[in-house]
Amino acid sequence: MKIIFISQRLDKFGKHKELRDNIDTRFSFFLKKTGLTPILIPNNSNQLRLIFKKIKPNGIILSPGGNPKIKDERHKVENMLINYSKKNSIPLLGICRGAQVINLFFGGKIKKINNHVRKNHYIFGKIINNKVKLKSKCFHEYGIKENILGKNLKVLAFSKDGSIECFKHYKKKIMGIMWHPERFKNFRKFEINLIKNFF
Repeated sequence: MKIIFISQRLDKFGKHKELRDNIDTRFSFFLKKTGLTPILIPNNSNQLRLIFKKIKPNGIILSPGGNPKIKDERHKVENMLINYSKKNSIPLLGICRGAQVINLFFGGKIKKINNHVRKNHYIFGKIINNKVKLKSKCFHEYGIKENILGKNLKVLAFSKDGSIECFKHYKKKIMGIMWHPERFKNFRKFEINLIKNFF
C-alpha cells in the first residue's frame, strides 16, 4: 500500500466567509484507479508538522484548483510539502495549480494566458519515456513558458501555443502536469499508468 499526501484547496464559503479545506471528489475516484491510498492534508502548518512525525508518505501530490499567487495557509503548507519532498527524496507531483506552485518554488514565474480555461488542447513531447500527442483538458488561466521555467526544471511536453504542459526536475523525482486527469468522464489509462508508475 502506497500512501500519498494530497494538499487541498482553501476556499471561503457563505456569508460568514468560512474557510474550508476541500478537493474535487472526482480526484479520489481517479486515485482509486491507480491503487494509491490518499491522505488529505489540512491547510494547517502546525498539524502538518505532527503528521510528518507520525506518517512517512510514499509520495505527495499538490492538488489542482485555486490561485497559486495567493500567499495563505495553503501556500505555507504546500511549500512545507515541497521542502519535505526534497529533503527526504519523496516523489512529488503537481497537478495544474500544483505544477505552477512547484515552478514558483524553484524561482520560475507564471503569466496569464488565453484559451486554456475549459479548453481541450493537444500536448506534444516525451513523458516517462513515451512520445505523446495527447488531448488534454485544461482549466488554468496562468501558464508557464520556457523562458520563465524554474531552476533545474526540464520541459517534457508543450501545447501547440508553446505553453508548458509537463515538466520535471533534473535531479529530484518532482514533476508537474498542467492538465486535469480527474476531469475525464472515463479515466484514461495513460494518466492512470503515468501516476501509478511515477510513485
